[in-house]
Amino acid sequence: MESILNGYEDPRREIYFATCQDEQFAGEYRGIRQGTCFAHNYYNTLSKLKVTQQTDAVLMPVAEVWFLRAEAALRGWTDESVKTCYEEGVMASFRQYGILQSDAYLESDLLPADFVDTYDMENDITARCQVSPRWLESADRDTKLEKIITQKWIAMFPEGCEAWAEQRRTGYPRLFPVRFNHSKDGCIDTETMIRRLNFPGGLKTENAEQYAALVEALGGDDNAGTRLWWDTGINW
Repeated sequence: MESILNGYEDPRREIYFATCQDEQFAGEYRGIRQGTCFAHNYYNTLSKLKVTQQTDAVLMPVAEVWFLRAEAALRGWTDESVKTCYEEGVMASFRQYGILQSDAYLESDLLPADFVDTYDMENDITARCQVSPRWLESADRDTKLEKIITQKWIAMFPEGCEAWAEQRRTGYPRLFPVRFNHSKDGCIDTETMIRRLNFPGGLKTENAEQYAALVEALGGDDNAGTRLWWDTGINW
């Protein structure tokens, strides 16, 4: 989130996150790269979520519907304007949080920022996502899909499960890999990351027949590196 929202100078930052508590970084939005085995005492004054247990759940906002329509049009399933649906999705997400000005954002060519760790330069990494908010009719379909899903991913926050499903389905947005991969026997690829959750731990012993049937249907080992049927790694 830090790389994309800071790079875009996205006004939704202040809705989703608080600025750093450390006076040295006052007014800044700084986070932590995933998979770094960080020490909490070093990073506990950086940006924190504004989401609490009292925050209303985000199920299917208007923005998500527009992005679904944008993808459907891009795939040739409808004759709607992909650009119009995409831009309506961004505007709907802005309006959801009372942000009324979106013109400059939709014309922006800003790109996600490289991640620079506040305390450990070994965690620094170049931005993987390389698309801007501005729609480009001349772009290829992969770039257009990346723009749609990147904005959809931002708009669905903090609904992490669905955002994770979209990222697995399409590969977008392009996220930073973990720095340390401690998966058992390397069963999870560092670049593609976790693809699913394992079946319940007790199922193998409590109902071996059902467990075997589920693994057969899965078509791979029961670990977090095995793709689900809809997670093909192919978008077209």
